[in-house]
Amino acid sequence: MLTLRLYLSRYCELGMRQPATFEATLLWAVLLAVSIWAWPHALPVWQLGGAWASLTLLVVAGILLLALLPAHYPHRHFGWCNTVTFVRAAALCWLAGLWFAGEQLRHGALAWGVCLTALVLLALDGVDGWLARRWGHASSFGARFDMEVDSFSALVLALLAWQSGKLGAWVLLLGLFRPAFLLARLAIPKLRQPLPESVTRKLVCVIQVAVLAVLLAPILSKSLAGMLAGITLMMLAWSFVRDTRWLLGR
Repeated sequence: MLTLRLYLSRYCELGMRQPATFEATLLWAVLLAVSIWAWPHALPVWQLGGAWASLTLLVVAGILLLALLPAHYPHRHFGWCNTVTFVRAAALCWLAGLWFAGEQLRHGALAWGVCLTALVLLALDGVDGWLARRWGHASSFGARFDMEVDSFSALVLALLAWQSGKLGAWVLLLGLFRPAFLLARLAIPKLRQPLPESVTRKLVCVIQVAVLAVLLAPILSKSLAGMLAGITLMMLAWSFVRDTRWLLGR
């Protein structure tokens, strides 16, 4: 009982000193609690390995967020914008676990459910930016948080598109551009410079995630899926090459 009181006292102190971190911790705890509650219901579809993978990803996402938030987030409160982004990240963690669903992902209700869920999450991607501007919580941290969740979304959906059996392993390239770019930044200092705002870059990102979501629709044939994925891959490669040349040429 004394230990519980001590923890509660520390959390209350954290809430007064760093409200944003306290609010993010509380949100993370709620998402974990909901995930644990849903665990028995998820097992028939996700399988044990998928459920463990999803929960592990959610734990890692929360640890990374709470580690970076105090030093890089400039606002007092976590805000609805970052709440939406974190909820998107949690949903993607659970979608990632569907890699273990096997044949169930290749047809029927589950494939349609993943497709529609991915499109809803893509729509929410526009909501968090609007909320940030509406409530005055816009920040470089929030923009980067949103960007990395988008990158995670592309990687998860590319993995599921491969698992669906419509396309070969090459479809993973649609989700690997951003991780490869982040690795290149470690070796090439020029790539660490900020990029200017670009409507074209944002449009390509939206198309990338939308196409990956649509690839999971059972109604889409293999030939059409391959054509859509190929065109998107060329657009994505062009966008990254253009930005890389701009950074290296400065």
